[in-house]
Amino acid sequence: MPKNNSRVSLLLPKKLQDEISDLAAASGDDRSTLMRKLMQKGLEDLKLDSGIDHYVKGKTSLEKSAQIAGVSLWRFLEELSNRKIGLRYKLEDAREEISRITSRYEKR
Repeated sequence: MPKNNSRVSLLLPKKLQDEISDLAAASGDDRSTLMRKLMQKGLEDLKLDSGIDHYVKGKTSLEKSAQIAGVSLWRFLEELSNRKIGLRYKLEDAREEISRITSRYEKR
């Protein structure tokens, strides 16, 4: 086993095991590979949900919420739009924050 990896064991309901096996067979992946993909996808989704939850509840700014979500500001804005969640800003405030953030990236 590679140095960066560790073994994880979990108990799954039989129905879920069967669904994973069926999907693995259909995709051509072995079960371990498919489980890693599922866990990565699930983690990404949960981080995005968490970032959006923080933003909607007013706990964090747009930029910080995108960081929590693990996505770019642009991807975060796109997801807010997809979920029909409006910005908590007046339009001018949003423009100022986006300008401030983009100027930081332009300096790099």
